[in-house]
Amino acid sequence: MTTPLKLYLLDMDSVLLHPGGYRAALVATVNHFSQAVGVGKVAPTLEEIEAFESVGISSEWDITPICIAALSPNGARPDYHAIAERVAGEIRPGEYPAEAAYRVLPRPPFTGWGVRTDEILLHSRDIHRSPVLSLFQQYALGEAFETTYGLPRIIESEATLSKYDSPQLTVYAPQNSVIYTTRPCKPPRDVTPLPGYAPEAELGAELVELSYLPLIGYGSLHWLAETVGGNADAYLKPSPVHAWAAIAAAAQFPESESLRAAEALSRGEWQSPLADLRERGGIVTVFEDSASSIQSVREAVKALGEAWACVGVGVAEGGPKYDALKKVADRIYPSIDSAIRGEVNG
Repeated sequence: MTTPLKLYLLDMDSVLLHPGGYRAALVATVNHFSQAVGVGKVAPTLEEIEAFESVGISSEWDITPICIAALSPNGARPDYHAIAERVAGEIRPGEYPAEAAYRVLPRPPFTGWGVRTDEILLHSRDIHRSPVLSLFQQYALGEAFETTYGLPRIIESEATLSKYDSPQLTVYAPQNSVIYTTRPCKPPRDVTPLPGYAPEAELGAELVELSYLPLIGYGSLHWLAETVGGNADAYLKPSPVHAWAAIAAAAQFPESESLRAAEALSRGEWQSPLADLRERGGIVTVFEDSASSIQSVREAVKALGEAWACVGVGVAEGGPKYDALKKVADRIYPSIDSAIRGEVNG
C-alpha cells in the first residue's frame, strides 16, 4: 500500500520572514504622495496595514494605491480601518481590490500634482502607467529596478527588501515543502530564463536559507499566463490554481508541469502530475497568515478527492489577522518556528 504524502505549503511574507521591506516601501510611497499633495506624512501604521490584510487585501500593490487615493485635500487622516472594510465588501470576482476601491472612494481632482485616481486604481499593476507602482518598486528594488524593468529611477534609494526584511524561520523546513507566495519571482526553474521578472521571492528565500525549495510565486503564474493564456492575477491565491501548482511542486514534480496541470484542472481537465496525486492521496498542511488563503487551499485540496485532507495552520501573534484566522485555521501559532515544532516535529 502506498504511503500517503505529507506536503507543506509555506507562505513567505509575515510567515517565513518579516516583510519589513515591502512595508517600508509602502510607507515611503504613501508619504511621498501625501507630502506632495500637502497633507504631510499620513502613511498607515503597521496595525492599519494588517487591517487591510485581515480582510483579504494582502498585496502592497493594492494597499498602497488605495491609501493614496484615499488622501483628503483638507488634510484629514484617512480612516484606513473603515476603508479596508468598505473595499473588501465591494470586491467582485476576478478584480483587484484597487479596482473595487475606485467605486468606493471619492475621486478628488488630483490634477494639481499630476496624478489621476483612475491611473492609481485602475492600472495598479501597469509599471508604465501607474506612478504609484513605479515609485513603490523603486523603493523596494533600489538599483535592481532599472535592470528589471529597463526604466530610469526618479529617486535614489537603497532597496528596502534588502534593508528591512528579516528572517523568522530558524528551524529546518519539513521535507516536501514549497514556498507559496504572491511575491514576484523568476519563471519556473526548469524553463529558459526570461527578462522582466523581478526576483523578489528569490531574495526572500535566500534570506531564510530556503533557496533549494521549489517556489510558486507571482512570476510563476505570469509565466503560466504567457505560456497557455489567461490572466496571471486570476491564477494568484486565493485562486485554487496557485494552490494546485504549489501542491504538485511540493511533491517534487517540475514547477512548469505543476503549473500547466493546475491551469488544466481549472478547466476540469486532469493532467499529470495532479492526476497522479489524485490517486495517491495525502495531507496538505498550509502555514499562512491569511485566512482567505487557508480557505482557498482547503477548497483546492477538497477538489483533489476524498483521499486528501488539509490542515490550515495560522501564524499570527494577535490583532486583526489573529481574529480572522480563528474563523478558519485548525490551529494558530505566534511564529513559524513554533508552528513547525507543533505540527511537524511535535
